[in-house]
Amino acid sequence: MKIRQALLFLTLSAMLLIAATYTGKQKALSPRFNHVMLYVSDIDASIEFYTRAFDLEVTQRITSLKVLQPDGTETTNTVNMAFLKFPGQDFVFEMAERSVEDNGISPFFQHLGVDVKNIEKAAQRVLDAGGKDYTGVRTVRTNLNTSAKNAFFKGPDGESIELMEIMSGEF
Repeated sequence: MKIRQALLFLTLSAMLLIAATYTGKQKALSPRFNHVMLYVSDIDASIEFYTRAFDLEVTQRITSLKVLQPDGTETTNTVNMAFLKFPGQDFVFEMAERSVEDNGISPFFQHLGVDVKNIEKAAQRVLDAGGKDYTGVRTVRTNLNTSAKNAFFKGPDGESIELMEIMSGEF
């Protein structure tokens, strides 16, 4: 009986210690995806579009970068960059102002996928924010039994944006 009580005491003590030191935030996994970067021609117009369309919040605006080279030399570069995040999330959507190709499409980016709960409502919001070339909502199914609704738009610089509402399965 004393052994049972001792084990119960140790178990409860361990649980209390864990509860007392638990911060509610999980330790970040490593490696993990941290951000996606997009070159845009007008950062202010792009910030306006993405904050209106998706409730992203600007967490940083960067105007200069100091780069320390392996040989110890330091350079300072003038930039026009912004970091945006969804509230409560860590993943960063990074934008940097830079001219894009003559055809209006950045050569460094294919599309930005945004998971939504209600694709029709999200699509209307993107249109209201200035999204272009709306494909309409489509349903796609994979051979692994994932089913989703999706729709594509073009953003301010012609970048492709995909809205996706998972209906069944996993992505």
